Amino acid sequence: MEKVLGAVRLSRLTDESTSPARQRERIEWWASGQDAEVVHIVEDLDVSGAVDPFEREGLGVWLSDSPPRHWDTLVAWKLDRISRSSMDTERLLRWCLDRGKRIVCVDDGIDTSTQMGQVWVKLASIFAEVERNAIKERTAKGKAALRKSGRWGGETVHYGFKTERRSDGWYLVHDEPAVDIIRRIVAKVREGDSIASIAQWLTETGVPTPRDRQRELRGQPVQGKKWNAQTLFKLLSSKTLLGYSVSKGQVDTEVQKAPPILTTEEFRTLQHHLSYRRTGKSNNRTSKASPLLGIAVCLECGKSMHHRTNHMNGKAYRYYYCREGHGQSIKADQLEQILEELFLEEVGDAERMQEVYIPASDTSAELESSVFALEELTEAMGKAASKSARGRIRQQIERLDARIAELEELPQQEARIELQPTGEKWADVWARSSVEERRKLLTKAGITLQARLTGKGRAANEGGMLETHLSYPPEIKKSLV
Repeated sequence: MEKVLGAVRLSRLTDESTSPARQRERIEWWASGQDAEVVHIVEDLDVSGAVDPFEREGLGVWLSDSPPRHWDTLVAWKLDRISRSSMDTERLLRWCLDRGKRIVCVDDGIDTSTQMGQVWVKLASIFAEVERNAIKERTAKGKAALRKSGRWGGETVHYGFKTERRSDGWYLVHDEPAVDIIRRIVAKVREGDSIASIAQWLTETGVPTPRDRQRELRGQPVQGKKWNAQTLFKLLSSKTLLGYSVSKGQVDTEVQKAPPILTTEEFRTLQHHLSYRRTGKSNNRTSKASPLLGIAVCLECGKSMHHRTNHMNGKAYRYYYCREGHGQSIKADQLEQILEELFLEEVGDAERMQEVYIPASDTSAELESSVFALEELTEAMGKAASKSARGRIRQQIERLDARIAELEELPQQEARIELQPTGEKWADVWARSSVEERRKLLTKAGITLQARLTGKGRAANEGGMLETHLSYPPEIKKSLV
């Protein structure tokens, strides 16, 4: 008995005319008429016809010399359910012919067991590819029109947003639970938390990843994926947080696609923190940093001291040392104890200050946003190849330049960070904080401990001379009681 492998494909689940159920019915109808056995029907849903059949999650497994079960004939409702690429269809046809298999497309009347059928499948694949390109072009034009009107055009919904249907179409609005998570993430970044530790925190607290959150909004089961630093960096670096539409890395600043999650000033500040980490200057690279990472510095060269652990006779011995070779290694417990004593003695009675973000007033927010948009357009001008694109960008630049000139003449107050008192002493904060929290407090406050050990001998009683000096910003000195 002939063994039939059915192939079902659908680009969108809402397309009722080519629903999976209808495609299965046509495949089974053909098999029953041929007195053939359907060994399996693969379904590739939400998969474009441009995807190579050999690369599909469902069909690709069966297009091998060791499929899950033997089959003789590949049957689909129409050829475009198998492929919309003439090159991919030609490859699949050749693969089948070499193995004595055939392709049948029920409603197209195609059967590659004959010479004419092989000719027709090649012709039909060309028409399918032409139709795919036409659909792609119409879709692109439709999305462009929707972008200009500020409506959602079916493109990827980024984390922090969700779709909302209104009388005149679909729009992107804030997904409040996700927006709250973004703001908490940004706060942690500004507090000095590493991206890796934030990703770990998100996973441990059960916060859905961007993909899982979209599945939740669509009523689909989540996969329970873990957050990672790369995903988090991509999210925090995306200008979609400003409400702009981003496609293939290009930002359309002419149309506000959605309400912004961050202001332009908040976004710029966030990028500064992220850039600080990328260049390797951050002292918060891991969630398990040594207690004095970024705090202990060499008294001679001013560079950060490194931490190492030596194991001997089943015991662990920790040290801080200068990689430039200045001085000698210092016992970690000793240096950490000195830091605590000096800090509480010199700074413990000072009132702790905290950074407070003061938003822009008057027209400064609009000015900042306009300057940002102008920078994006200027960059796009340098990449544009066609005269029409350059002309369109030039017009946008001229309009923005005129608006910026108007805003610059108006009274304004830029957004800024101010230090404000918290009403508590550093000693109180130190007492209730963990080791990692203390390290973050000190690094954020700009407090360092300079140290150098010299003259230490090999004998246990030859301790050498340890020099230390605690440095802290002027504003802490001013707040001493």
